Amino acid sequence: MKRLIVLVALLCAACGGEKPESETTTLPASPPQRHTGPGGIIPSPLAVAVHKPNRSTPQQCAGDGSYEQALDCFRISSGFSFVLADGHGVQAQGEMTRSTPGMERVQFKASDGASWTGEAKASGVVWSRNGKHEQSPPDITNRVWQRTTMVLDPQKKEGAPQLMTEQPGGETLHHYHFTNANSGEANDVWVSAKDGRITKWIAGDSTLRLQ
Repeated sequence: MKRLIVLVALLCAACGGEKPESETTTLPASPPQRHTGPGGIIPSPLAVAVHKPNRSTPQQCAGDGSYEQALDCFRISSGFSFVLADGHGVQAQGEMTRSTPGMERVQFKASDGASWTGEAKASGVVWSRNGKHEQSPPDITNRVWQRTTMVLDPQKKEGAPQLMTEQPGGETLHHYHFTNANSGEANDVWVSAKDGRITKWIAGDSTLRLQ
């Protein structure tokens, strides 16, 4: 009988010493540490958020003002208005629209009053003059098409465009200058610092203005 009482007492004491599960406290895990030598430790560096640069879309340029991003923006642009003039007698004002890269459409009015429309087809560029299909369009159409739909980015004597900054009319423009290593033709490109779009490109005696 005495042994039974002793066993019951021991069991009660053991149960009284246990902590209820509901009262268990879990401490937060310690941050990982990095050892630097005997007796010296420093905490591991905290993760740093990585800033992702803006990306241009066909509808909106989001360049950083660099020459490279300006070219990328030009390549995918869904469209813009332009004025093109050069020493070969080209005087054209119109617009370029692009539903997708490779499917461009250019409309412009020449200095002689003729209205031209060029559309990219599987067989090549098809031109019409004043609404009528033109089998043998003049050279002006080819020059306008190249300058408004293609990025002619030649090898440069300087290795890379040389940057200058201008601020006409309160808008900051990045002015890039380089020389075509093949033709020796001087090029000047103005890029908006605000959204990264090309506003003007002079190649030799040819000036292209974009809006």
